[in-house]
Amino acid sequence: MRGTERLRRQQDLDRVFREGRWLRLEEVVIGLYRRDDGGPTRVAFVAGQRLGKAVVRNRGRRRMREAFRLLPDPVAPGADIVLVAREETLRADFDRLQAAIHHALAAEGLISAGGGAEPAQ
Repeated sequence: MRGTERLRRQQDLDRVFREGRWLRLEEVVIGLYRRDDGGPTRVAFVAGQRLGKAVVRNRGRRRMREAFRLLPDPVAPGADIVLVAREETLRADFDRLQAAIHHALAAEGLISAGGGAEPAQ
């Protein structure tokens, strides 16, 4: 995850849930909060108990983390991002999951749209 950190503090997560902009995609739900402080973008990967047992939730988080890590373009600084797993996160083809995340972040202006969603090698 080039140029990003983990979003760990509960109050920061709460701010995204309370004040952030939410994009509800078929594959994943993305919460965005622009801090505009120029600091590194921070990311959290969340899977609720509704998704299933711990093994299933962990698989959802791993898929989202890897899809985010392999984004072809760097993420702009100064934002907090929360990716929330859905059932489709587990079923979707990995390339489709990665493309959905890429297109959503590009539409919000957090990454350039020119790179496409080709996996980085």
